[in-house]
Amino acid sequence: MLLFFTLPLISEERKHGGKAIKVMVEAGTKDGKMIFIPNDFTFERGKHYKLIISNPSPSAHYFSVDEFATHIYTRKIEVVGPDGKALAEIYGDVHDVEVFPNSTIEWYFYPMKKGKNLKLYCHKENHEEMGMVGTVNIIGSLPLSK
Repeated sequence: MLLFFTLPLISEERKHGGKAIKVMVEAGTKDGKMIFIPNDFTFERGKHYKLIISNPSPSAHYFSVDEFATHIYTRKIEVVGPDGKALAEIYGDVHDVEVFPNSTIEWYFYPMKKGKNLKLYCHKENHEEMGMVGTVNIIGSLPLSK
């Protein structure tokens, strides 16, 4: 069923040159603060996003939203090297990602199902309690194919 809805989206993506809406987030800070910057996200259903998660901190962090995988279609995730070039690509359902210190990943996805106040957190020991939390909202309606 999900494939039925994603085929028109991928067709639109190709027609527009594959340009995704860039959204950037930092997991932690250089001085070791346990926060996501920003920590609240709103995505619109049917749009193509490129979520760039970078970790400038000295600790590894998770970007976890338990319900995210059931609300989106993941196109792919790219592990990006220091030179900005992709080192690896991951396909399929992804529930959370761990980003190592001074590393970046790029998560390409389509929001498919509405969701309100989906909990974002880092599940490394004590990181959530220290402030690594946020919310994800998915709004809007899916575009119809022509």
